[in-house]
Amino acid sequence: MKKVITIVIVVLVVIAFAVFLFKISPQSTPPSSYNGLVSTSGAKHLDQPPAFDPKTDHYQGNPNAKNVFIEYGDMQCPACAAYHDMMKQVPTTFPDTVFVFRYFPLVQIHQNTVEATLAVEAAGAQGKYWEMHDKLFNTQSDWEALGDPINQFAQYAQQVGVPNIDQFKSDITSKKYLSVIQQDSDQANGLNLQGTPSFFVNGHSIASGKDLNGLLQEAQQYLNK
Repeated sequence: MKKVITIVIVVLVVIAFAVFLFKISPQSTPPSSYNGLVSTSGAKHLDQPPAFDPKTDHYQGNPNAKNVFIEYGDMQCPACAAYHDMMKQVPTTFPDTVFVFRYFPLVQIHQNTVEATLAVEAAGAQGKYWEMHDKLFNTQSDWEALGDPINQFAQYAQQVGVPNIDQFKSDITSKKYLSVIQQDSDQANGLNLQGTPSFFVNGHSIASGKDLNGLLQEAQQYLNK
């Protein structure tokens, strides 16, 4: 009898310890139904980014500028969030330069990146692209770990002046602009980019990790005067 009691006690202790470990151990993030729709393979090799097209690209500055600065970024990337205020200064700091933002969602590590990108596109469809773009970068720490941030995104959309919130939410849940994200992602993978943000000036890669003046100094060799 004592032997049975001892075994039961040992089993209970083991179970309790396992539960304790489960509670304190980092939990894996469930895959996002949005992230899984973006393919990360099969992209055609590219030597440089496709040419800037003011009809389809999101840009700031003069579309007829002599120089094109392209960022491939991820809406949930902390480094991109840190850089985004700096990037808004590119058209006024770089000589005769337009700034272009394209998507490179790191779907393997950022659970809400595709949903966030769809939210930016949905806001853009109602004339509030850059307002939503800035809002999501400025509030990234508030939504990055949410199980489903769509209601939070809807609040942000309302705050930045998106007129039709029901349409905004519908455009996200229907994945209406998924092809836009896939196209940019294919470019990034075709260029064999290793992370975000990744920068190009007139088709030439320049290294991140610098302030705006450092980026400008590195870009000088590629700028059209």
